[in-house]
Amino acid sequence: MDGRAELLIAGECADLGMIAARSAGIWIGLALDDAAHAALRRDGLDPAALRLTGLHPFEFVPAQGGVQVVAHANDNESAEALLDLFRVYFLRRLLA
Repeated sequence: MDGRAELLIAGECADLGMIAARSAGIWIGLALDDAAHAALRRDGLDPAALRLTGLHPFEFVPAQGGVQVVAHANDNESAEALLDLFRVYFLRRLLA
């Protein structure tokens, strides 16, 4: 996968292993949940275009002043779309 997009979340660096595990759980649930797909469509995202199957696409890296989220995909455009998904769907669930 050559595509990559990054997002910095400001704040204290929490347990990155726990964040990654929770994110992977959200990813698995998202791939199986039709109601979640409907919610994504309401938020303006296309679940089919996001390819919600396969390996968990997010990596969490400690960064100065926060946590860096890296989305991996086949191309940069797809990686940016995954970061949009992260902002809309994952972020509020991870920080809840």
